[in-house]
Amino acid sequence: GADEETALAAMAAAAHPGEGGEPDPAALAVLAETAEYLGAGFADLINLFQPERILVGGWAGLLLGTRFLAAVEEHARAYALAYPAARVTLGMSALGPDAVTVGAAILPLADFFDRGGRREEPGPVEEAPAWAENVRERTAR
Repeated sequence: GADEETALAAMAAAAHPGEGGEPDPAALAVLAETAEYLGAGFADLINLFQPERILVGGWAGLLLGTRFLAAVEEHARAYALAYPAARVTLGMSALGPDAVTVGAAILPLADFFDRGGRREEPGPVEEAPAWAENVRERTAR
């Protein structure tokens, strides 16, 4: 009944308990399998787009941290083509838990810069299609 963040935190704590604690083998196995799947997904990104850097962030990435990142990187390099895999670095994002908010805030700026810093010109007003007028008339009854 816990949310995803709470459940993942409990799994990470079970897999890597503090001093003197015994790691839970099931939690370790789930995290190892997750690292492999994430690494395979990163390998697809590496093969398709050949990025210079992939940053892991968000609450899940921050929760699992650099300990998890090493396994993900190992799997990504194993699944990716050798040439693009040798040219990519994987790391942790520095934006913290607000990465999604910061990314969303940048979208209007990216659109503005795509237009060369100019405001969007109002285009010609298009006439509504016939079906839209028909629907409007039927719902008004």
